[in-house]
Amino acid sequence: MVALWIQSLVLFAAIVSGAPGAAPPRQSPARGPMLQVGEELLYKVKYLFVNLGSIRIRVNDRRTVDGRMVYSATAFIDSRVPLIADLHVRFDSNFDEEIYSYGWTAVDSSSDGVFIRNIRFDYGSNLMAVDRGRRDGMTYVIEKADTFAVTERCQDGLSLFFYAREHVRERKEHTVPTVIDSEQVSTYINFMNAPNEVDIAAVDYDVSVVEFDGRADFVGIFGLTGGFEGSFSNDDARVPILAYMNVLVGSVKIELVSWTRPGWAPPKAGEVLR
Repeated sequence: MVALWIQSLVLFAAIVSGAPGAAPPRQSPARGPMLQVGEELLYKVKYLFVNLGSIRIRVNDRRTVDGRMVYSATAFIDSRVPLIADLHVRFDSNFDEEIYSYGWTAVDSSSDGVFIRNIRFDYGSNLMAVDRGRRDGMTYVIEKADTFAVTERCQDGLSLFFYAREHVRERKEHTVPTVIDSEQVSTYINFMNAPNEVDIAAVDYDVSVVEFDGRADFVGIFGLTGGFEGSFSNDDARVPILAYMNVLVGSVKIELVSWTRPGWAPPKAGEVLR
């Protein structure tokens, strides 16, 4: 989540703090083979035989802010379930080179209207600023602004997706401070570096993966809560391939269906690609 990659679902429902308009360092290489500007991954979300919707995640760009490399990424969450949910969320996250969130913005569209939430972290003061509002015509009106304390650097629902990819080959348990809405909670991830094979519809062979599991102490969209399991590609790209997350009535399956990442395809079982 998630997959922590799927914790992206938690909000499903900021531009990074620092010098506005700082230009991306065109000549600097990306931090590593995992983070690749232009990467786009599409997932389907299913509960039993019901298609709950899709998640599309894109790495937009990178830039230097206050001496740090900062990446921006976007998740588009779409759910159309007759009589249950018609939800569309754009979630923009900015995170630094160590994969900690600088801030995020979520725009939620449903039959009730279009709402915006924006969080900006000030780690030097152990604070986060939270703005909430709604769209009025062609503009967004901020209706409430608050400030809350945080104890340390945190993850948001989308940066956590990349944090898990960064650490999936470790053998270590992580307790990850995570902000959901305006509350600091914890995500517990047991990185096992456990190799395995999984079958997905997008390719005609078994995919070589490395697995982990964990627990989320909060309730998110679709009632996502509690335990989760993730399988990421067993190569340096560490692309999330398959995940299962508990919901209040069972288990949700999240599966990779397509990707845009030059030179990459899910690794075949029996081989580890670099």
